[in-house]
Amino acid sequence: MFKIIKIDLSSKKIDFEDATNLHRDYLGGLGVNTKLLVEFTPPDVDPLGPENNLIFGAGTFVGTLLPTAARTELTSKSPLSNRFGTSNSGGLWGAALKFAGYSHVVVTGKSPTPVYITINNNQINIEDATHLWGLNTCETVERIKREKGSDYQVAGIGPAGEKLVRFASVQNNYHGAWGRTGMGAVMGSKNLKAVAVRGTGEIRVADRRSFAGVMTEAFKKVINNDSFGYTKRYGSMVVADPYNKIGALPGHNFTRGYFDDWVDTRGRGIFEKKYKEKDLACFSCPIACTHWTNVREGKYKGYENKGLEVSFDLEFGAKLGIKEIAEILKCAEVCNLYGMDVISASGVVAFAIEANQNGLLGKFGAEVPGTWGDFPGIVKLLEHIGQRKGVGDMLAEGIKRASLNIPGSDRYAMQIKGVEMPVRDPRGKWDVWMLGYLTNTRCGDHLRTRSPVDNLLGQVRDCFEEEIAVAEDIINNLDMPKNLKKAIFGAPPYKVDIPLMAKYAEDLITIINSAGLCIRPPVHRALGADFYARALTAVTGHSYTEREVLAAASNIWDLQHEFNVRAGEKKAEYVFPDRFYEEALPVRSGNKPPLSRDVINRVLQRYFAARKWK
Repeated sequence: MFKIIKIDLSSKKIDFEDATNLHRDYLGGLGVNTKLLVEFTPPDVDPLGPENNLIFGAGTFVGTLLPTAARTELTSKSPLSNRFGTSNSGGLWGAALKFAGYSHVVVTGKSPTPVYITINNNQINIEDATHLWGLNTCETVERIKREKGSDYQVAGIGPAGEKLVRFASVQNNYHGAWGRTGMGAVMGSKNLKAVAVRGTGEIRVADRRSFAGVMTEAFKKVINNDSFGYTKRYGSMVVADPYNKIGALPGHNFTRGYFDDWVDTRGRGIFEKKYKEKDLACFSCPIACTHWTNVREGKYKGYENKGLEVSFDLEFGAKLGIKEIAEILKCAEVCNLYGMDVISASGVVAFAIEANQNGLLGKFGAEVPGTWGDFPGIVKLLEHIGQRKGVGDMLAEGIKRASLNIPGSDRYAMQIKGVEMPVRDPRGKWDVWMLGYLTNTRCGDHLRTRSPVDNLLGQVRDCFEEEIAVAEDIINNLDMPKNLKKAIFGAPPYKVDIPLMAKYAEDLITIINSAGLCIRPPVHRALGADFYARALTAVTGHSYTEREVLAAASNIWDLQHEFNVRAGEKKAEYVFPDRFYEEALPVRSGNKPPLSRDVINRVLQRYFAARKWK
């Protein structure tokens, strides 16, 4: 059940290793990936060199019938940040790997010619991919399924990965992705087009009776959680309108937090009414938060695709100012076909537009839109980035590197530690999530630090504490150790201690990403460390306690941080771009003040103390 395939593309050598003991100490999935990367990848390695390792890790629960047990982590040294890189995706790929008898795949070296890997139960092959090179991601999936069988699950790159766009994604079949931190560029640097998996075996848990108990418990808790109904109805789009209401959108490259016409043009209600066709689910998921979209009217009538994810809406709709949902979906489709992270792609385009508006692009100005919401111009620029054509070649290096080549443009480079900032403005609402933009070990990102009791209320800013916006009984019933609950909330619950909750939230999400479940609110809020300890015990046969799984998660996070430090990270990098400290944020009610450098630094000191970091 816990077995690693090790593939050296330089020598074409394939080895196997038992991972049972690694799972005991590092929980599985992300945790085992972290240990393998840290142990076998020097921190000073070139991310696009053959010595860098690319590691797929299906979570410990993946392939079982625990709710949302579908998530696989993809980890390497990031070519975008030059730090720890990792991304997470669901769908069916991870379950297929587990059904084939493996939990992890480690790829190193570089093939002299394009290849792809096939895993068909115990048959692992490195096959010629010259006929696949140059295809977009959907064409790649279609061709492999046609040649090998429709039951193969495909992780593949598009032209952006082949051309080493530093934020290239690895697409998961037709519509999923390992998006952030440039894992597609690492695949491309190895001349690896795809990893296609077919598995027909079964998952054997250590204690079937105990597993049946935790499975029933998990389904009841997830389905009965207060967030289940609206998450199923809207998916990630549930937050789109509240972000606009509280003035926290990343509008026009983080220069405005609110749009008067948002609800009527890009809001969740208009999406549900005019575009949503049906619900879609990952393996073993009762939530079905993904939706199939059908454009029913207008010039794009008949257009169908998966969506609308809130990241598409906030990135292309808010950050780039596109007003029509069909056009937002088409921007996302361009990124998916080329194989590019949506957030980084929209981030570099926003940077280029604002730099162009300020007259900084010189000869490249004609290639970049001069106004927000220019759909044809934005699509053309996205394509040029995926092709590394013209100014797209420079933008394909990511915001940080691109800004170094354009004097005076660093003010418009919305990045943290080299990774483009996503979806929400910290001036609009400061909370645990926003602190996580700075503390995240995969750099400026939003999906590794989130409070299980976060709220979408517009509150008076307090960078150290956040008002509790849920009923006291929800706090009392939260699956969290009593000592942590008292330290974070006080007794009785009064406020959320943001630095302490950030550490706990990171540890909890590390457990989730190692176990292979989803971080959607119904899971994130309903299941905690005690549940994961009992479920891990039932599945693996190892005995875990609540304290042990939290300690293991904290150790995993520390390993990622230590990797970054050895790769050159400095404490001074834990900082937002100057805009957030120097400019007010225009919102409906006026302006929200900039952040205070001194206050944010003191919050970080509290966080570092909680982590016992220097």
